[in-house]
Amino acid sequence: MFAWSKLKMTTKAAVILVLATWTSAALIGLASRASFQWLVLSQIDRELIDVAKDFQAVLRNETLPFDEVQSDRLNRRISIHPVYRHFLNIVDPKGNTLWSSLSAPSPILGVDRQNPAIQEIGGYRTVHRKLNIARSVPLDTPESIGRIGSDVQTVILQVGCPTDLLAIAMQELDRWILPLVGGLIFLVPPLAWLVARWLLAPLQSLAKQTDRIFLSEDRTIERNGNRDEIDRLASTINGLLERTRSHVRNNEDWIANSAHQLRGPLAAIMSNVEVVSNRISDGKSGEMLEKVITECNYLNKIVNQLLLLGEVSSENHSAIKQPVPWDRQVKQAMDLFEALASEKGIQVDLTNCESAVVMANPVHLRFIVQNLIENAIKYTESGGRIWVSLSSDNTRSTCRLVVKDTGIGISKNDQQKIGNRFFRSNTGRNPTTTPRGSGLGLSIVLNIVESLKGSFELESELGQGTQITIILPTVSADTESVKPIPNKGSWVNNHRI
Repeated sequence: MFAWSKLKMTTKAAVILVLATWTSAALIGLASRASFQWLVLSQIDRELIDVAKDFQAVLRNETLPFDEVQSDRLNRRISIHPVYRHFLNIVDPKGNTLWSSLSAPSPILGVDRQNPAIQEIGGYRTVHRKLNIARSVPLDTPESIGRIGSDVQTVILQVGCPTDLLAIAMQELDRWILPLVGGLIFLVPPLAWLVARWLLAPLQSLAKQTDRIFLSEDRTIERNGNRDEIDRLASTINGLLERTRSHVRNNEDWIANSAHQLRGPLAAIMSNVEVVSNRISDGKSGEMLEKVITECNYLNKIVNQLLLLGEVSSENHSAIKQPVPWDRQVKQAMDLFEALASEKGIQVDLTNCESAVVMANPVHLRFIVQNLIENAIKYTESGGRIWVSLSSDNTRSTCRLVVKDTGIGISKNDQQKIGNRFFRSNTGRNPTTTPRGSGLGLSIVLNIVESLKGSFELESELGQGTQITIILPTVSADTESVKPIPNKGSWVNNHRI
C-alpha cells in the first residue's frame, strides 16, 4: 500500500511540484483554449456585423429584383473575405427568399429573423437586419401600360457564415497544444526532481551537519546569514544544542559530585566491616559480614563506574589523548579474565590481534575491552565459547574489535534500550546464576566510542548469543613513541572496573 508519510522529503516535494505543474498547465491550457475560442467567435461576429452594415449601406441604392449585373456585383462583394465564407440572403417578412448569394446554403430553419442578435443554428452563425429597399413594379394604369414603377419594401437582410471555421481554428490550436502537453508530461517529473533537490539542498546540508555534531563537542551548525527559514532553523538547533549540553553537563556534574561524596563513606564502611570481620569468630555473623562486604563491593563498582562516566563526559572537551597500543590492552584483558572464564567452564579464544594504535585515554580503551569480555563471560553459560578479535584496516585508518559469545542473547526490544543508563536486560537471564550488573557498563562504552568518533554495532538473538563490534579511528604507529602509559591522575589505578 502506498504510504505518503514514508516517502522522502525530496520525493514528496517533487511529486507536489509535478502535480502542481500539471494542474497549472491543464488549467492554463483550458483557459487558453476557452479564451482562443472566445476570440475566434468574437472576430467572426465582428466580421458578420461589419458585413451586415456594409450591405445595408450598399442595398439602399439597389432595386429589387436584381438583374444579373447586380447579382454579380453583390456576389463579388460578399466573397471579399474567403476565409469566413460569408453568405447573404434577402427575405421578405413572410420568410420568402427574394435573393441569395452563390455561397448561401439551403434555407436555415428555426431562425428568429426578428431578433437582431447573432444566432447560431444548424452549423451557421447569422445576423439579421431590417432594410427598406426599392422594388420595381409594373404600372397598371391605362396610360402607363408597359412602363415600370417602383415602391419601397421592408425586407430582412441575413448575413451568415459556417461555424466550422471555429472548429478548424481549434484544431490548429490543438495541433500546437498537444506537443506541449506531451513535453510537459515527460519533462516536468525530472525537472521537478531537480528543483526539489535544489530547494531542499540547504535543509539536507543542515541535516548532515546535525548528524555530525555530538553533544560531547562544542561544535554548532554553521548559519548562512541570509536570515531565511534555514538560517532561523540553524539558530534554533544551535540554541537547543546549547541548552541540552548545559543540562547534560549539570547532570554529569551532579552524578560525579554524588559519586565522590559516596566514595569516602563507602570506603570507611568497607574498611570497618573488614576489620570487624577479621575479629569475629562467630560463623553466622561472619557470613552476614561477608554479605555486607559483597554489597559494599557492588556499590563501590557502581560508584567507580559513575565516576568514570563523569570523567568520560568531561574529558570529551579537554582530555589530553595519547597514542595507545590497543592490541596490548586486548592481550592483557585476555590474560586478566582467563582464570574467571576457566572457573566458569567457558572457552575464550583470541582469534586475531593485529597492531592498532588509537589516540585516546588508555583507561577508557582498557574499560571497553574489559567490559565487553566481562559481559560475555557473565552472560554465557558453562560450556559456552567466546571469540575476541582485533583487526586493522590501514586503508581506512580504522580498527575493529569484535567480541562474540554463545550466551543468552538479547531480545529485539531490549536491543533498542542497550546503552541507556542503569538499564539491565532480564530477558533470558537466570537471576540465581547470572551475576548482578549495574546497567552502566555499556552506557560508558557508548560514551567513550562516541567521544572517539567511532561506531558501535550490536547483533544478538535471544538464546543464540551476542556479537558486539566497535570500530575506532587509528593513528600511525610512528606518530609518537608508543609506550605503556601509567594511569596517573585516574581513579581507576590498578582497579578492574
